[in-house]
Amino acid sequence: MAAPVAAGTRPPELSPEAAINHFLHTLRRPTRLLIAISGGSDSTGLLVTLVKVLRESRLPHTLAAATIDHGLRPASAGEAREVTTLCQHLGIPHRILQWTGEKPESGLSAAARLARYRLLSDAAASMGADAVVTGHTLDDQIETVAMRAGRSAGDALGLAGMAPATLYAGHIWILRPFLHTRRNAIRDHLRALRIDWIDDPSNDDPRYERVRIRQSSPANDPGMIERAGQRRATLSAAAAAWLVEHMETRPGPVAIISLSDGGPNPNEIRDHALATLVAILGGKPHRPAAASLTRLSAALDQGFDFRLTLSSTLALRRRSQLFLLRERRGLLPLSLAPHRTGIWDGRYAIVNKSGVEITVMPGPAREIGADLPGIARGALAGSTPQVTAQHGFSVPERDLVTITPRLSLYADFLPLFDVPLADTIATLLGAEPAPPPLV
Repeated sequence: MAAPVAAGTRPPELSPEAAINHFLHTLRRPTRLLIAISGGSDSTGLLVTLVKVLRESRLPHTLAAATIDHGLRPASAGEAREVTTLCQHLGIPHRILQWTGEKPESGLSAAARLARYRLLSDAAASMGADAVVTGHTLDDQIETVAMRAGRSAGDALGLAGMAPATLYAGHIWILRPFLHTRRNAIRDHLRALRIDWIDDPSNDDPRYERVRIRQSSPANDPGMIERAGQRRATLSAAAAAWLVEHMETRPGPVAIISLSDGGPNPNEIRDHALATLVAILGGKPHRPAAASLTRLSAALDQGFDFRLTLSSTLALRRRSQLFLLRERRGLLPLSLAPHRTGIWDGRYAIVNKSGVEITVMPGPAREIGADLPGIARGALAGSTPQVTAQHGFSVPERDLVTITPRLSLYADFLPLFDVPLADTIATLLGAEPAPPPLV
């Protein structure tokens, strides 16, 4: 068995056994892992190596497995049954989950990805798993960085690639132990064990962006990607510390930033903190576009009072204070049937446990400070959620509707790099911090 890799010394590339051994030794407590296995070489190598290392090491972790049948190819159902046979041979409980319903004509890959994680999350809950483990490899990481660089040359955050751990939907961690392992090394490992895998023909279909990138043989340096990940984590932690020092909140919510010199070269940290905060206050799943961020940064550097909006967030500077809050436009009503959940304006999760249909509308904040700028007070007069029922509420019914602040930027996927910043903003805005990562 491969020896454990010392903490903090992960080299750019690891063999399958070394990667899994390192991964299992980093788990902070006995953990039940749900392996996402398609039957391809990467996920098959992941499952087989996990089984092998766990049996040899006697570590206190357990395994289950799940296969998503996307229903996009006639052969997919039979391939999923082949995975069941492998799991039975290995003594691992396995479930096949089907992506049902209509498939979109455009954006199929993105839709399939979201469906896959939703189904895996459901499977983890039903099978008692603490985390989902995927077989993303170093090759996948290099392709991901190339794809992100191609979409936005100015997005330095994307150069970090996939995080080794990502929180999905605020409750289940997705772990990627093979990010330092090459696909060819996994296949050599499977050949040595005389275990076959399934070749998905869509992996060679140039209609998919990732396939086109793969066929172009991107040459990103693994060490560079690793360093980019470390820089992103460092930037996140620094931005979190900057917000703790400079930010206070008021009901609404309103973020009030105290602007000061901040020492030499504070702009990268300040701008990253503000970009993240602006997206969350505006209920957006992405940070503002580069041009909008440049405009905000330039206005701050000039030192004069200003008013601008970006990502549905109103930014007001008054002397040495920056006020950030949701602008009073584009706020749409949300109707929720009894016992349903929904998202209002990207910023709030609404749970209707009552027996009546409710409507969530924009209304005034519970408190509007007289010391806030007039423009901010005007926005607060109609930008917070108000719940009504067609025929009115009884007291018990009103108590059965909950409104919870939501970090829109991280609601679906929170990479490990950004946990310090996300948790800091959650604390400042009265939202729940992320559950602690398992690694």
